[in-house]
Amino acid sequence: MSTGSWGRPQLQAPRLISLLHQQPNARAFRLQGDSNDQSADRWGRWRRTQPDKPAARCCSHPDSSPKCSHSRHESAADSRSVRVTRDRKLVCRRGAAECRGATHTQLLQAFKAEPGTAPVSGAPMISSRAALLIGSLLQAEPLPFEVMAERLSPERYQLKQFQGSDLQQRLEKFAQPGQIPDKAEVGQLIKGFAQSVADQLEHFQLMHDASPATVGQHAKADKATLAVSQTALGEYAGRASKAIGEGLSNSIASLDEHISALDLTLQGAEEGDKASLHADRQALVDAKTTLVGLHADFVKSPEAKRLASVAAHTQLDNVVSDLVTARNTVGGWKGAGPIVAAAVPQFLSSMTHLGYVRLSTSDKLRDTIPETSSDANMLKASIVGMVAGIAHETVNSVVKPLFQAALQKTGLNERLNMVPMKAVDTNTVIPDPFELKSEHGELVKKTPEEVAQDKAFVKSERALLNQKKVQGSSTHPVGELMAYSAFGGSQAVRQMLNDVHQINGQTLSARALASGFGGAVSASSQTLLQLKSNYVDPQGRKIPVFTPDRAETDLKKDLAKGMDLREPSVRTTFYSKAISGIQSSALTSALPPVTAQAEGARGTLSAGTILRNMALAATGSVSYLSTLYTNQSVTAEAKALKAAGMGGATPMLDRTETALNNIRHPNRESLPHTSLKSALSGIPRAAENAYHMGRGALQLPTQMAVDTVRVVEEGVLNAVASAREALKPAKEDDQLRALEESLLDPR
Repeated sequence: MSTGSWGRPQLQAPRLISLLHQQPNARAFRLQGDSNDQSADRWGRWRRTQPDKPAARCCSHPDSSPKCSHSRHESAADSRSVRVTRDRKLVCRRGAAECRGATHTQLLQAFKAEPGTAPVSGAPMISSRAALLIGSLLQAEPLPFEVMAERLSPERYQLKQFQGSDLQQRLEKFAQPGQIPDKAEVGQLIKGFAQSVADQLEHFQLMHDASPATVGQHAKADKATLAVSQTALGEYAGRASKAIGEGLSNSIASLDEHISALDLTLQGAEEGDKASLHADRQALVDAKTTLVGLHADFVKSPEAKRLASVAAHTQLDNVVSDLVTARNTVGGWKGAGPIVAAAVPQFLSSMTHLGYVRLSTSDKLRDTIPETSSDANMLKASIVGMVAGIAHETVNSVVKPLFQAALQKTGLNERLNMVPMKAVDTNTVIPDPFELKSEHGELVKKTPEEVAQDKAFVKSERALLNQKKVQGSSTHPVGELMAYSAFGGSQAVRQMLNDVHQINGQTLSARALASGFGGAVSASSQTLLQLKSNYVDPQGRKIPVFTPDRAETDLKKDLAKGMDLREPSVRTTFYSKAISGIQSSALTSALPPVTAQAEGARGTLSAGTILRNMALAATGSVSYLSTLYTNQSVTAEAKALKAAGMGGATPMLDRTETALNNIRHPNRESLPHTSLKSALSGIPRAAENAYHMGRGALQLPTQMAVDTVRVVEEGVLNAVASAREALKPAKEDDQLRALEESLLDPR
């Protein structure tokens, strides 16, 4: 028995290493601790002193010697028997080590006897033994996966390394003026190298997938060994998948250094040398431009996407384990932290923009603009809606980042677990399918039909996960109903307490507090749903859909996301909120007022009147929120529509196009749904389709107005830019004329 450098007992590695020494090109390495020969010698001495007790029988229960059936174990009263029992426990474990070591020795011999390539096709063979053997070596000495794979079989697992490759050598030539390679040639070299790395990574992962199920007395240890190998492969895949991009970035940085060095040289160069130095500098600038283009092309290429996907496959087990561990930190009563972290800022936001800003503006205009005509009502709705809509976006964009930054500054995010929840990355937990497969142990390329089938399956699984991700948000039917219930319910309760004379529920503060309470309940409900949301993949793994977001916040960047009006997307969001607020206020103003008790009357309103008032209070809240929530999802829906190949025909009218598609094609897959088309004869899906059509009807007038404003804005900005360009030559002429005049008149 030996102890590896990780501090864990290593049972099988010494035998493996001794056999690896017999392989050509195998590199020697030493383990810490006792040698295998010493263990065997001790085992032999113990057996010679116990000739009538077979080792295998004791080893069947290595942790409990009384379970052994031999009669000598039944007498444990005296101290000698106790010592013998203790010694036998230890030797049973050593016997298990020897037994497992022998098993792995046989495994290595079988691996060495395997053909490396298929006899007919010449395709690489996928070994079902290699992963366990590599894991055994890694347990003995924690070296990188690529080192151990090559040590196991240099012929079969010669790695595709960026360092020292033809690609790296070609990139180095960009720093040598006069030897800069052709861009197209280097592009093809990058593509070929990326494909070869991805092929090898897929081979390694298929090799791990081919490992037989661990059974028998060593099942637990073998499972741990495979996990070690899988983890090391994931780490190697992460490095290998980023090597090309990092190599290009390093080459660009190297060119920057060369250009800076030339600039310094030019400052003190002789006049006769400057021409050649300028030529060299220009060559390096051109080389940098080429490399920047190659880097940009590679990042967006299918090869880069495939490398990232293969790396995600190799890391999936650890990613899922980390997600589960992270979610467990907010499990049970600890989930109160994320709920409070979501409820408090939403309470403050809703109380401010839905309560004080909107209601105070409405109350002020009620006294200023008498309700004498429909034009007056529309004017009030426009002012109230625009102010409230802008306040809605402004307050949300400020309060939540400030609150989260305050939690991190005070340390409450960790001490009280008050952290927000974030959705997992869909492509990380459901990567693209492999392009290669194992067919009778051979590594072969999938047929186009197989690739298409696998991609369709992955697409359906991603759609399922994405449905769960949006289920608790206000852009999903379930999430919207939760919000409507919370806000409408809080206003209904406020109205009821007012009507039964428990509170004065018509004051500004009472109505604002009810809005804040509705926001808190809505955020709490959505967070609770997120804490319980799981996706079960085809392998049966339960993957959390949401995980705690413990990343450090950057307040400046977070505020800029919603408040930087230099960004077109931010301006568009403000346009949408302002116009949505106008429509929301118009819908709310069309509702009849609640019935108030006559002045001086005694008692309370009738039960029917109270219920009617409660319904009106709830409906007023829902009618105002409906347009706002419906339009919040337009950007995401437009993006999904374009990704599905159904949108983007008129980029400046994409929001209107989305609203029209929600009316005309509510059953499309790019929209979030809560039920399958075939469930319960399609009745729930038909109800959902009607719901999406209603959303589209609410979206259409507002988004037509938003697109109109965007078109006008684009025209104004283009006109200003054109005028600026037109004025530039005139300005230069004026400057030139002034310079000439100053030269003619030295005064």
